[in-house]
Amino acid sequence: MQDLITIDDLAPFATIAEDKAQAMIDDATAMAAVSAPCLTGTLTGDQLAAVKAVLRGAVLRWNQSGQGAVSAQAMGPFSVAVDTRQPRRALFWPAEIEALQQICNPDEVKAFSIDTAANPMVARPTFGGWYDYGWTGFPGGWNDDGTLI
Repeated sequence: MQDLITIDDLAPFATIAEDKAQAMIDDATAMAAVSAPCLTGTLTGDQLAAVKAVLRGAVLRWNQSGQGAVSAQAMGPFSVAVDTRQPRRALFWPAEIEALQQICNPDEVKAFSIDTAANPMVARPTFGGWYDYGWTGFPGGWNDDGTLI
């Protein structure tokens, strides 16, 4: 398996102890492989760069979790508290999981449509009215003024 992300990829953005960074990378790589199994195979350069971007963002966000402070101010009967701590949540956001899965299946069509109209032979608007086999049971149909054709 290719190295999806390395400690050197994190260095420009944060100073993280080497053993901690490697453990975080190992965890992120394992979680990414569960979400998108194709990541364990051989990736192209563009795919590898995209995976690296997603993993780097997740690891850096994880590294910053818990940082911040709670500050409070009071004046008379009024007080304000501001909490800037970053809570620890799931490693990947749903959009990041979708991005990893999209890297695995770039041509997978997600959108679909279901034709809820009746059979196309059932009714066709024409200049002379509606002609069909479905509504009347025989060729013909109803004219615009309601008379049987």
